Amino acid sequence: MRISTKTYYGLRALINLVNRDEVSAIADIAYDESIPTAYLEKIFQQLKKAGILDSKRGSMGGYYFKLQPDKVTVKDVFEALGENHFDLVCLANGDQACPRQQQCVAQNVWKRLEQSIGLTLDAVTLKEIASH
Repeated sequence: MRISTKTYYGLRALINLVNRDEVSAIADIAYDESIPTAYLEKIFQQLKKAGILDSKRGSMGGYYFKLQPDKVTVKDVFEALGENHFDLVCLANGDQACPRQQQCVAQNVWKRLEQSIGLTLDAVTLKEIASH
């Protein structure tokens, strides 16, 4: 199980925005987090489309939270960025399906692990991460 660069950068940038607690220019967040500005812009556009962020134009413009950070979970961010990394590869379907899935004796363990990961990601908010 791996977290993509997009999700990793997205989480880092969102935590930065939580700590700023104001409308912030994407270039400032990108600089602080050493993330390419154009890449972060694409990530934030996805988060805006998902309803997590909003933006304001103009000289005092930038991005801000549309939803309160204490209401946004890590799972929300994963889903907004099109990630399902809490799904284990061995439980995938279609072309990605494990050929031994039907006879796998550990299948129940992997399903329980997948559920635990999903529950954990759904229980941790951005505000909680930022407060540590």
